[in-house]
Amino acid sequence: MTRRGMTRRSFVAVAAGALVSLALPGCSSANDNTVVIYSCGEGEANELLLEAMHRDLPDYDIRLHYVSTGTCAAKLQNEGTSSEADIVLMLEGGYLRQIQSSLAQLTSYDLDVFESDLLDGTSTYLPFRRESACVAVNVGELAARGIAVPETYDDLLDPSYRGLISMANPKSSGTGYNFVKSLVNTRGEDAAFEYFDKLAENVYQFSSSGSGPVNALVQGEALIGFGLTYQAVSEINKGVPIEVLFFEEGSPWTMNGVAVVDGKQDKPAVRAVMDWMYDTGILLDKQEFVPDKVFVDQHTEIPNYPQDTHYANMDGVFDIDEKKRLLEKWKY
Repeated sequence: MTRRGMTRRSFVAVAAGALVSLALPGCSSANDNTVVIYSCGEGEANELLLEAMHRDLPDYDIRLHYVSTGTCAAKLQNEGTSSEADIVLMLEGGYLRQIQSSLAQLTSYDLDVFESDLLDGTSTYLPFRRESACVAVNVGELAARGIAVPETYDDLLDPSYRGLISMANPKSSGTGYNFVKSLVNTRGEDAAFEYFDKLAENVYQFSSSGSGPVNALVQGEALIGFGLTYQAVSEINKGVPIEVLFFEEGSPWTMNGVAVVDGKQDKPAVRAVMDWMYDTGILLDKQEFVPDKVFVDQHTEIPNYPQDTHYANMDGVFDIDEKKRLLEKWKY
């Protein structure tokens, strides 16, 4: 996709990879038509959104910077309303709550179109993505080894799974924390941590990132991974022989939102981009990447993506203080 006669984008790595800019050559000075977006999304999702915005909003100079989640939250906490960012995209709900005082009220949008469990009553963000997790399993290799496919979390405590499981470390990964929070909510805190203490005996690796468990399956290093649903499905669609399982407790999940830095909401270019997000961008992400339900009236499908997913009870998942308290108990 091109814009204003340009034939390519520039990808500029800044600050040792913490921030990557996706912009157009020739767009060097900010003005009233410039919109700066900090995005915690990665790779193709950012590219797709930027291409679509350039196509649909040709009168605006839209600049998208990839910023990792922790860095984004820290920058916005430090910069507040003086941030160069106009819009923050795909920031996890707990961090949105943390920087809430720096975010504008989005009162012009009908939030009733969104699933109620993604809202917190503040009107400071629009839900952009529900990011669900699953237990991904190499069923064929388990069968070849004469090992049963697990049907419950407790099944995974069996010694036959020793060294075959990968899970993201909750201290460094939101995906890992979501599994912990899900079981805390369903079993109670003591029982949940007792479970993970037992599970640790069978875990091959607590990866540093949420993508680690599925990557371990792809590389043949593990046969079971506590991973991201959309990542597992993406690998399935590439021919990787894994399957997606959800246990009785449901799929752990979190919400990533899109918000406006306070003071920027009356800028016409910012309003245009946010209107586009509300009308087009959020749904586009569901159609192309993560179809988990965000809108009440949403019917999006991706090949091999589970339909009618039962989502886990994630009450309190956006509570940063609760997260810190629980992670102090994590030993691994």
